Amino acid sequence: MSIRIQKLVFRYRDFSLEVENLFFESSQVTSIVGPNGAGKTTLLKCAGAILPIAKGSCFIDGHDLAEMRGRDRARHIGYVPQEHGSTFNYSARDFVVMGRAGFLSPFSAPSPKDMNLAEEALEFVGLKNYLHRPYFELSSGERRLVLMARALAQESDILLLDEPTSFLDPRHEIEIMDLAARLAREKKKTILITLHNLDLAAKYSDYMVVMKAGRIFAYGQPGDILNETLLESVYEIKMKIVSFDGTRTIIR
Repeated sequence: MSIRIQKLVFRYRDFSLEVENLFFESSQVTSIVGPNGAGKTTLLKCAGAILPIAKGSCFIDGHDLAEMRGRDRARHIGYVPQEHGSTFNYSARDFVVMGRAGFLSPFSAPSPKDMNLAEEALEFVGLKNYLHRPYFELSSGERRLVLMARALAQESDILLLDEPTSFLDPRHEIEIMDLAARLAREKKKTILITLHNLDLAAKYSDYMVVMKAGRIFAYGQPGDILNETLLESVYEIKMKIVSFDGTRTIIR
């Protein structure tokens, strides 16, 4: 399922996001990078109509996202926040089953199919043995995986991941990015992900969006757009790109 953004404008009191044209294809990982305050999360949320958007500014497979009912949007778009605050300490499986809410009638209980999908999603993210573990007893990295499993159980074609690797150790960073790549490759998901780690973005992304001050500074495949001049202009510090063991690494 593709996403097309055109003439998108979103404003806070002291910040404005303006995007002339962007297109995201299915089965691809697109990372959104840029300094703090660039508008990465704002763009991500606008792409899923999590923030209110004007009609005619965002389309999924040609359908105007602003005109879709919330229930329908929930069936097409899964959003994974940086962290999730919950009042109740649900089990991992029960937490994932909440992703099925868009398919349930009001006051109805999850069906055996819903429970099976939750278990399959946990197995896909590598947490098969964590079905009954309380959510708050999991590590930060494991909770991120549970959040991604919940979005997977939602059976949405589009996944929006907001800085899923922040505050994680290197092993869990790799696990999250490997999972995002698998979801795009094996499940044909359209993945949009905001990142601060430029090395991870360059390694795992099919495309990158580079932002600064609410504007798109560059868009394209990492190998085509990433260069020292671009990075220094966006981040306003000296950066150097070196090749190490076949991988380009960014040194600050």
